[in-house]
Amino acid sequence: MDAGNSRVRTTKAVLWFIVGFAIIVGAARFLTGLGTVTNLTDRTPWGLWVGFDVLGGVALAAGGFVIAASVYILRREKFRPLLRPAILTAFLGYAAVAAGLLVDLGRPWNIWRPMFFWQHHSALFEVAWCVMLYLSVLALEFAPVPLESSRFHRLTKALKSASLPLVILGIMLSTLHQSSLGTLFLIAPARVHPLWYTPLLPLLFFISAVALGMAMVVVESKASAWLYRKRPEDHVLSSLLRPLGFTLLLYAGIRIGDLVARGEGAGLFDGSWESALFWLETGLSSLLPAASALSGLARRSGKALFATGLMVVSGFVLHRIDVGGVSGVGLTDSGYFPSLFEISLSLGVVSGAILLFLFFVERYRVYDPEPAPARRPAACRAPLAAARAYSSVFVAGAAIAFALLPGGAVFGAKPLDMPVTGARRVLAVEKTRENPPGKMLVFAARGAAEAREVLLVDGNRSGEYALFDHEAHMKRQGEKESCGICHHLNRPNDRESSCFECHRDAWQPTDIFRHGAHIEATGGNRGCTECHVTPAAPKTRAATRPCRECHEDMVATGKREFVAPPAADSPFHAPGYMDAMHGTCRKCHEEEDRTKGVKVPELALCSTCHPEAVDLSPRPAGRKD
Repeated sequence: MDAGNSRVRTTKAVLWFIVGFAIIVGAARFLTGLGTVTNLTDRTPWGLWVGFDVLGGVALAAGGFVIAASVYILRREKFRPLLRPAILTAFLGYAAVAAGLLVDLGRPWNIWRPMFFWQHHSALFEVAWCVMLYLSVLALEFAPVPLESSRFHRLTKALKSASLPLVILGIMLSTLHQSSLGTLFLIAPARVHPLWYTPLLPLLFFISAVALGMAMVVVESKASAWLYRKRPEDHVLSSLLRPLGFTLLLYAGIRIGDLVARGEGAGLFDGSWESALFWLETGLSSLLPAASALSGLARRSGKALFATGLMVVSGFVLHRIDVGGVSGVGLTDSGYFPSLFEISLSLGVVSGAILLFLFFVERYRVYDPEPAPARRPAACRAPLAAARAYSSVFVAGAAIAFALLPGGAVFGAKPLDMPVTGARRVLAVEKTRENPPGKMLVFAARGAAEAREVLLVDGNRSGEYALFDHEAHMKRQGEKESCGICHHLNRPNDRESSCFECHRDAWQPTDIFRHGAHIEATGGNRGCTECHVTPAAPKTRAATRPCRECHEDMVATGKREFVAPPAADSPFHAPGYMDAMHGTCRKCHEEEDRTKGVKVPELALCSTCHPEAVDLSPRPAGRKD
């Protein structure tokens, strides 16, 4: 292979730049978490990495089992020149899937668990095992290629003699997990649009994987021939067009026929963006390439052959991405779109796999050798010069990525500022709760006879509110003596200060010590000694005079105090509003449950205060509220 021509050098430089960019983004993802580099949320936990890296990557690697089955099972020896590059593509494709999965998992260090903690009824468990086993099978299938030039002749001979059993095992594993990926989405109908959701998803995933495997072999072979300026294998690739065309027609017929049979055919022409996306995807993946393959257009032109394969690859990858999340954006009302860093990591994983492919192609007999050229090619740059050039673009990509990273990806994620406001007074009534048994407050209907005034606690106005019967709590806890249980600090010239006056942000701590106000009240810089009584000590809060010496009524007193009074060296950072609410209310409710001696919590439940649970479930189509 001519590894020094301009096409190879330019391609490698671009790939190394993308890998350098992705390395920095990947480091940020693993060091500071998913939230710093992705647009994923609790409502949309699966995005581009699952749709493209995992679902699309597994399908793109299907050429290995398709060509292996053709050569070893169907005895089509004319496809043997395509076997080694197809096996290598499949092996690197599955390795890229594993890398992408590690990036997507919230706790990637637990990826080994399916090997020891078996969930027999889980489709994902079956997929995990099949992918791990098939990756091992592909490694054994490809191992003779690099071992041919080594001293391990017996091992190479043994692996070659085991080719047929390995191929049969690989076909079984591929059939299982290619279809099971479709099974995985059958349990989430609310997250997949009706144009994509069907009980036939496992069958469609398998048929599309077969078609995509053949198309990927065409794309890989044509791209390699162009890159290394070698003779294209169009005479062999053209033999794939007829089975490819019929497979695509079978896929399109089953998919469209299933929609009509299930009464979802009207959605194909309703003018929505989902219907437009469906026809774009179906046209690219099956209708247009099937017409090209069966009409003879792709057979007559090498460019048309490559375009046909590329359409199939693009269309089916888009299908996997749509099933994996895009089609459900309207259902979940999430507005998800992958961030630049999600895209760059996906491209980085693919670029790394391509670089490894080129490495093996240039050093081992992946392709059949061609006759030596009549004239020696022009001398290329020395390996050291090429390494320096690739290192430079790698570092450039890494530097640009680091410059573009948000602050949270460098220093760790920080919550957004979310100021809070005080509670509002509303009317509510008590309702009997069946499971678990008890009473809970709900909004009163207009004119309800038993309605009484309660506090609506929703500091950041998120809609995840709690109803709090202030009067009833006072009576149960001891009237005025109980105020200090919750209102544990008084602001200057105030009594029973409301929570939001100190806990001023929903999530972040608030500094409640106003240094500037103290300077002004004590006469400017001359008043520093009022608090910093030891001149030699550092001017810090820990070395100041205790605040309660001046503010004697700062700490409220009550029958019980759940919040400890501030220490002399307290930094006076009030926790976030949510932490303050939960810390006080839940602590009191847990103590009440312990006092009653109940084994199952009764008061210490979310539903005790929140009449409506926090809604993270998908929303029905068309719902805007």
